[in-house]
Amino acid sequence: MERESMLMYRSTREMLQEMKEENSDQYLKALEMYMDYAFDGTEPDLTGEPLIMKLFWKAAKPLIDANNRNYINGCKGGAPIGNSNAKKQPKTTQKQPRVNRKTTQKQGNVNVNDNDTDNDTVNAHVNDNDNVNDNVNVNIEKNPFTDDEGYITDWDSYYEWRAKHPTVTED
Repeated sequence: MERESMLMYRSTREMLQEMKEENSDQYLKALEMYMDYAFDGTEPDLTGEPLIMKLFWKAAKPLIDANNRNYINGCKGGAPIGNSNAKKQPKTTQKQPRVNRKTTQKQGNVNVNDNDTDNDTVNAHVNDNDNVNDNVNVNIEKNPFTDDEGYITDWDSYYEWRAKHPTVTED
């Protein structure tokens, strides 16, 4: 496959620069090997080559192959139909339900002890305390910056309002 351009990663460049410092002939040969395979698909003959050249080729070839695969798939139009990557997923955000923290249920405590001795004891102790708060705070004004569900709609105005009403607590 013949191409007009190629992609080279920084790691490949760094490998080539190390070769250049050691031996400029190996550097040029490795660069030529890389470009011949990337542009024309011509694989080099590494018989008799030093180990450094073989190692460079083992690292560089998979990168070039992956880039060529991506190039071919891109020429075909990208991801195949039906691939989840091809579909744009809509972003949806759901409102979280507000939990009413004021609703509590009155529960009694029953303790039953069943001992296997001759003196079986049953302790039935019921707590009859009615802990109900019927106080209503009539001094709290409604926050004008929230909707009917209690969500804040205008944050800037809310912060100004909140600064003027520091003692007001909300549900």
